[in-house]
Amino acid sequence: MKYILILCLFFSFPANALPASQSGQEDAFSKGLTALKDNRYADALEQFTAAERDHPDDPRVHNFLGITLARLGQNARAAAEYQESIRLDPRMEDACRNLGFLEWTERQFDLARDVLEHAVELAPGDSFAHYYLGRVQLDTQQYSQAFQELETSRVPLPTDVPFSIQLATGYIALGRQEDARKALDGLVHQPLDDTQSIEVASLLLSIHRNEDAIKVIEQLSRHPSAAGAGWRKFDLALVNLLAGNDEKSVEQAHAYAESLSQGTTKSPELAQAWSLTGIAHAHLKQGEQSVNALRRAAALAPGEEEHWLNLTRELMELNRYPEAISAVQNGLAADPKSYALHLRLGAAQLAAGHYAEAESVFRDLVVAGDPLPTSYVGLAQVLLRTGRAEEAATELAHAEQKLGPNFLISYFRGLALARAGKTAEAILAFQAAARMDPNNAEVHLNLGKTELAVDRESDAIAELREALRLNPGNVQARRLLSQAYRRAGDSKSAAKFAEASAEDVLPGPEGDILGDFFLPHWQGPSEKPRP
Repeated sequence: MKYILILCLFFSFPANALPASQSGQEDAFSKGLTALKDNRYADALEQFTAAERDHPDDPRVHNFLGITLARLGQNARAAAEYQESIRLDPRMEDACRNLGFLEWTERQFDLARDVLEHAVELAPGDSFAHYYLGRVQLDTQQYSQAFQELETSRVPLPTDVPFSIQLATGYIALGRQEDARKALDGLVHQPLDDTQSIEVASLLLSIHRNEDAIKVIEQLSRHPSAAGAGWRKFDLALVNLLAGNDEKSVEQAHAYAESLSQGTTKSPELAQAWSLTGIAHAHLKQGEQSVNALRRAAALAPGEEEHWLNLTRELMELNRYPEAISAVQNGLAADPKSYALHLRLGAAQLAAGHYAEAESVFRDLVVAGDPLPTSYVGLAQVLLRTGRAEEAATELAHAEQKLGPNFLISYFRGLALARAGKTAEAILAFQAAARMDPNNAEVHLNLGKTELAVDRESDAIAELREALRLNPGNVQARRLLSQAYRRAGDSKSAAKFAEASAEDVLPGPEGDILGDFFLPHWQGPSEKPRP
C-alpha cells in the first residue's frame, strides 16, 4: 500500500511543477521526480535537496523531499519535511496524508489521526486518506469509525492474517456477526503461527463456532514443532472447556497436569493445569474431584488469588461454607492485600449465616474507600438479612454520593427502601435502576411489585409484563400479574396468569459476590519456556 500511495502522489504533480532553469535544462525538482519514479532514492534526495535550496518556500518541494526520506528510512527527517510543507501551506492535503501515513507506521496514533482527519477535511474524495485513517482507528479499537472510513475509501483491503484478525475482532465488538464469520472463514484454513492460532480460536468461540475453534487448536497441536510444547495441550483442553466439551476437557487437562507433575515444571504452570482440570470437573457436577484439583492448584501457587477464588466458589456451590471460609483465609494469608479475596471472605461468611463477621469484612472495605459498589452491596445484603433495611438504604445512599449513579446501588437501595416501608422512594430507586439496565427482569419485577403495593395497578401491570417478557418462566411475575389484573377488574387476564404451570421456576437467589470461575488464560510460547 505504501508504494501505491507514493505513485499516486508522484502523478499528482507534473514534472513542470517548478519553473525550469534559465539554461533550459531540466531543473532539480524535475530531476528529483524522475529519480523518485525510477526508485533511485539517493539521486532523488540529492535533487530535491538542491530544489529546496532554490525554492525554500515551496511546500511541494518539502513534501517530495519527505517522501524520498521516508523511502530511505529516515522517518524523523521525513516527518520534519512534511511538517514544513504543511506550515507553508496548511491546505497541503498530500503532505497531511503523507505525514499521517508516516506517523501511523511509527504507531503514533494520536498524531496520525489528527493529520489524517485534516487531510480528509481538505480532500473528502481522497480514498487513501480515508483508508489510512481507517487503519489508525482500527489499531486503536475505534471500530465503528474504522469501518466507516475503510468502507468510504473503497481501497481493496489486505488479505493477510493479522489484518483479518483485526477485522474479525472489530466486527465481533460491534455485533456484526455475519461479517465476523466471513472474515474468520478466510482464516480457518490458512497457515497460522502459534499466537494467531490462539487468537483465531478465541474469536471463533465468541461467535459459537466451537468445532472450528477446536480444529484450529488441534492443527496447532499436530504441528511438527509441537513436540514437547505442552502449552498447546493446555490450550486444546481450554478450548474444549469453552466449547462445552467438558468430559474431553477433563480428560485432556488431567492428562496434561499429570504429565507436568512427572517433570520439573514450575509450580505456577502446573497450578494452571490443575485449575483447568478442577473447573472442568465442576462443569460436570463432579464436586469432590473439582475440589481436589482446585486445592492442588491453590497449594502450588498460593500467591495467585484466582486459584483460591475458584476453590472457594466450588466449596460454596457445594454448601461447604466452613471449608470455603478456611480456604479464603489461607488465601489471604498468602496475599493479604487481595481485594477479591476480602470480598469472597465476606460473601462466604454471609452465605454461612455469620452475619457479624460478614458485616465486619464489608465495613472494613467500605471504610478503606472501595472505589467499586461491591462491598457496599455486600454490606447492604447483611443489613437486610438482619432486619436493618433502613440502615441498608442509608449506606447505599452514601455509596451513591461517593461513586455516582450505579445499577447495583440503585437496585439494592430499592429493595432496602421497600422493606423499610418507604415505597415512594423505593419506586424512584427501581426506576433509576431500570433506566441503567432496562433488560433486567428482576428490576421490573420489584418495581411492579412495589407499585402494586400502592395501588398503581396499570403501572404495575406494565412493569410485571416486561419482567415476564424478559424472563418468561418467572412464576412470581405471573402471580403478581394475576393479582394486579384482579384489582384492575380484569378477571379474564387474572385467571390466565393464575394458571402458572408447575414447570415455571421461581427467580433465583441474588447471587454471591464474585461468583464466577476465573478461567486460566490462553498460553503461548512467549508465556512459558519450551522444554
